[in-house]
Amino acid sequence: MSGPPPIDGVATSTTGLVGPSPRGPTNQAVLVTSLADYERIFGGARAGHDLFLGAELFFENGGRRAWAVRLGGQGRAAIGRGLAALDAIDDLGLLCLPGLSGRQAVAAASAYARSRRAFYVAEPAGTRPATIAAAAAIRAADRGHAAVWFPRVEVRDPLQPTATSRFGSSAAVAGLLARTDVDRGVWAFPQAALTGVTGLAAAIDPHGAALLRRDGVNVLRLTPGHGIVPWGSRTIGGGRDSGEEWKYVPVRRTALYLEESIDRGLEWAAFEPNDEPTWTQIRAVVAAFLDQAFQAGAFAGRTPEESYFVRCGLETTTQRDIENGVVIVEVGFAPLRPAEFVVFRIRHAWD
Repeated sequence: MSGPPPIDGVATSTTGLVGPSPRGPTNQAVLVTSLADYERIFGGARAGHDLFLGAELFFENGGRRAWAVRLGGQGRAAIGRGLAALDAIDDLGLLCLPGLSGRQAVAAASAYARSRRAFYVAEPAGTRPATIAAAAAIRAADRGHAAVWFPRVEVRDPLQPTATSRFGSSAAVAGLLARTDVDRGVWAFPQAALTGVTGLAAAIDPHGAALLRRDGVNVLRLTPGHGIVPWGSRTIGGGRDSGEEWKYVPVRRTALYLEESIDRGLEWAAFEPNDEPTWTQIRAVVAAFLDQAFQAGAFAGRTPEESYFVRCGLETTTQRDIENGVVIVEVGFAPLRPAEFVVFRIRHAWD
């Protein structure tokens, strides 16, 4: 073999929108790239239009590409079937369930996001205690795959243009994250104000925001001169089960991006011997990919040594691993401070 192919970065901004809608195919993932695109398939605003409002907020806030799934019923089983419709989507980066904020929805969606190396933006409930309770129910297993912003937002009611209604913020935040990915990179913290919202269901001061943050809940705040902005970018898990690694949304999403890209980019290795020459090639292609991210500003540090490392060989892969056709790749990157590495491992198996 002349040399392995370079690793290509996977998409991170493609979003799954799963929710109730009065019209359209059920339990089928349909690609939509604009609100007009969505309306051609699922129709416009009607009673029970949560999926429509989610799509509207997603595209208004800069989202460009979504797979919309209309649920075929209510309850956890129906949500599970709707999420399963996304199984065939190979570039799923973000997930939200507009209008669905209960514990069952949050638990099902967070588990699905973990299984797909995707990131779930959860809906806030109508009250602080309910939002905190939903977050607490998944915290132990979350490992930084989900985040929620409280409170709900006020939006123009499409059925009564002179009135407003309260709606969850997940699709708006997902749109902002998707836009940030394209404009600045998945490693950047979102800084822009939300659009398409007219107000907030509750006002939260800095002290209240700090209390919610302890429970893994971010807030939305109206700031003078800036509009309604995400205040905080912490995951629901907040790093409680694994130190501080997965406390921040951009750090976790960067790790998911790197892990999925590297895992896919090493598929060629399954056709090579599980030995040092192959490990040398693995180290080279992974290091080249990490260097591209370093050059793009993904990591802290002024030098590659301060910013990332890759290990693959006898220090990561045991003799039993080799006998079982497994190689372990260990990757570290410095997301916030030079030489302070977040580490993850990829287990690559030979068929």
